[in-house]
Parts: sequence; C-alpha cells; structure tokens
Amino acid sequence: MAGFDYFRSRRAGFVPRTPAAALKAIVGAGLPPEHFIHVSTSAKPLDEEPFDFEAIERVLSRTDLTLETEILLKGVLEKLIAGADQETGLFGAEGINALEARHVERIKELKSKKAGPRRRQAIAQTYYEMAQLHGREDAVRAFYLREAFRSLQGAHRPGRTSRTDLRLAVDILVALGLHAHAARQLSRVRAQGDPLVLLLSARIAYHRGAYARVADLCRRLLATAGEMDAEERAAVEFWAGGGASD
Repeated sequence: MAGFDYFRSRRAGFVPRTPAAALKAIVGAGLPPEHFIHVSTSAKPLDEEPFDFEAIERVLSRTDLTLETEILLKGVLEKLIAGADQETGLFGAEGINALEARHVERIKELKSKKAGPRRRQAIAQTYYEMAQLHGREDAVRAFYLREAFRSLQGAHRPGRTSRTDLRLAVDILVALGLHAHAARQLSRVRAQGDPLVLLLSARIAYHRGAYARVADLCRRLLATAGEMDAEERAAVEFWAGGGASD
C-alpha cells in the first residue's frame, strides 16, 4: 500500500516517536519512509495538556535551549510538580533542578578562569537568564539580578562601557525597578543621540509610565539609521504612530 494510506490500514506494531528512531526503523525493520516524514513534521506544543513526557525529556536533554524555551519548559515542569501524582511531581522537580544546574555550572566554569570584560559580561548574562527563569519567585529573581549587575561593575573604565553591557545593565536595573538608576547609566553616555541610547531611554520611560516621552523618543528613533530587531522595530513604529498617550 503506497503513501500515507499506510497509516489508515496499520493497526498494531512498533511506532517510532522520534525522527532518529524512525530512520532506524526504516533501515532495520523495513518501515515505510512516511513514518519519518510524519514524526519529523508532526508537532504538539510542549505546554499542551496532556503533556508528552517523552517530548519533555527530549527537550530537557538538549543543551542549546533558548531562554524562551527554558522558561516555557519550567512552566510545564511546575505544573507537573503541582499534580497529585508523586512520581510525576518528582520528574518535574528533577527537571527544574537540571535546568538551573546548567546555569550554575556555566557560571562556575566562567569564574574559574581569569576575569575580563567579556567573561564578566558572560557571567552577568547567565545570572540575568537565571533571574528570568525564576520570574515568579521575587526573592530569588532579585538575588540573581543583583549578582548580574555586580558582575558588570569594574569591567570597563568610565565612558568605555560596551554597547552589550549598556543594554544588559539597563535591562537588569529595569527588572529590579530601579528606573532612576537605569536613567543615570544612560546619562553617562556621551552620544545621547545614539539609537541604542534612545531605544533604552524609551524602555525606561515606558516602565515609568511616561508614555508621551516614549512616543517622542520612538519618533526620534525612526529618523535614525539605528539597527533594531523585528520586535523592537514593531514596537517603535507603534509608539511613533501615537499608539498610546499619557
């Protein structure tokens, strides 16, 4: 029977759940190649209930996860902990421990070598990601944010802060609610018309609730040739077009 009609007629037998397993089954057991196509292109959201434990384990085993994926995965694991099943709760707790352990090990590795501007920035970035991962736990989140900011201090001479560090410093201070402190960080930059300074100033103004200033800064931003990612540009265009007002 040709093509995907195979799936209509099959009633029992081995069902590969991953692309790798499907390839092995095609070569070793003679399963049709439609199995590989099906497994490779069929995607169920990780946070869709009932949870797919094999999918969770596969994602958890990867070491190249983005921060957004880690946050999503932690949310799923927290739901498993809240369940009535003790074994499932233990699986969730072990998964969360594994996520955090990776960040801790990375910080230990970075701190084991001679500190320099780039290494300090990497440590700060890792602490910041740990804070984001603990978004619902205020005390833990604040601790990691403070550690992140402390890791940035002393890395550069006054007036020589890198653009990456400036962006990260403002992100950290805004996350801590220290908006005035964040504004002071920007005031030390000589090129006040720099697109990055305008963008970060707009971010601070937004969190302060100064929406008219956000709109003004975004209009100035659109008049520059500053580089922005798609998400930032969409936000800037929205505010520059009068998306909201005080």
